[in-house]
Amino acid sequence: MNIVDRLFSRERYNYQQVLKKYSRALTRPMPDLDRFAKLAPYLLWRSMKIAGASFLVLDRESRSYVVRAGVGDCEKVIGQIIPEGSALIKRLYATFKEINLWEVSDKEIKSEMAGLCAALIIPAASESEYFNKPTLLAAIVLGRKTPDEPYTKEDVDFLETLANQAAISIEYAFILEELKNNQAQIIKSEKLAALGDTAAGIAHELKNPLTYLLTVAQSMGQSWDNPVFKESVIKMFPAEVERMKLIIDGLSDYSKIHELRLEPTDVTIVLEKVVAILGYEIKKNNVVIIKNFPAENEAKAVALADKNRLVQVFMNIIANGVQAMAGKGGDLSLTARRNDNGICVSIMDTGLGIPPDKLEKIFDPFFTTKETGTGLGLSITKRIIDEHKGSIYVDSRVGEGTTFTVCLPAAA
Repeated sequence: MNIVDRLFSRERYNYQQVLKKYSRALTRPMPDLDRFAKLAPYLLWRSMKIAGASFLVLDRESRSYVVRAGVGDCEKVIGQIIPEGSALIKRLYATFKEINLWEVSDKEIKSEMAGLCAALIIPAASESEYFNKPTLLAAIVLGRKTPDEPYTKEDVDFLETLANQAAISIEYAFILEELKNNQAQIIKSEKLAALGDTAAGIAHELKNPLTYLLTVAQSMGQSWDNPVFKESVIKMFPAEVERMKLIIDGLSDYSKIHELRLEPTDVTIVLEKVVAILGYEIKKNNVVIIKNFPAENEAKAVALADKNRLVQVFMNIIANGVQAMAGKGGDLSLTARRNDNGICVSIMDTGLGIPPDKLEKIFDPFFTTKETGTGLGLSITKRIIDEHKGSIYVDSRVGEGTTFTVCLPAAA
């Protein structure tokens, strides 16, 4: 072997080592498809002498492929859409093999590759049962080599292996994305079901203060000079407005679905909102609310939490407690304290209690003891608490009642 051959072999060996190092990052399952789409072309562009690289990903809703990321010369094609029926995609589906610009004779495919600044396209496909049939999930698009020369068989073999392994990570991201969307729909359905049960009560709770405000407005012109009337308005008006605000704020928080947003949250305020929303149900079922909140000279029960999610948590638990005492009434104690475990909220009812054989299943999805329940309320509640890095405990005695305790990280 001459000197040139030895130098070429050493360079090729080093090149393979670099790609192998990057392959570990490219084949690691990632829940974020956008992050993976950016990482793949960037690492290949860094490790190979190419003008650019991009990542073409399936969009199942539009039945097309979108360039979700690109570097170098391929940065300018980010956002470009290739229809599923294009000659390029049809060719990839027909063979599930690479398309090398140096070997393409089809003018339409050449034109589409030029539009993507592509010299080589490597498909990443899945044959798993999840997609029911072999499916092109994505394609790694590589620009021209520098200097301009064809990709070797060794290049293609390695990149195909890399793409096949990467397809696992891409499929993982697709599945997780779908699960998140389904989960959001389930949460939304559970919320609508809960609001449907209390809609009449909410309307009643809002109607009372609105009727009072309307009466005041109609009487103000004639009676404002009456000291008794004026004193009554000054005393009652702010309380009725605050009552309406609590209900409306609580409903607004309850309806929002978004990524977890942690911020210092006074759990006693959240509890007050939930009690306001469920006010009619509480009165109708002769339930007395007992509040054990921090006194003015005590540390407030401020957790690091998403207040909107906490409204849902306490709405589920308090509504269950009220329903457990339906027909006979009882006490519902709300206790919020800061302790060594963070911020702990205990919700204790004096209802029928839960039998031991059912107690261990109450957080299971679709398990319910109610005739009309979805069986998702407490399952979603536990998931929300888990997302907060908190904990939830339940203690129940048949004939005596049930206590739910929720502990959350305290705000600094």
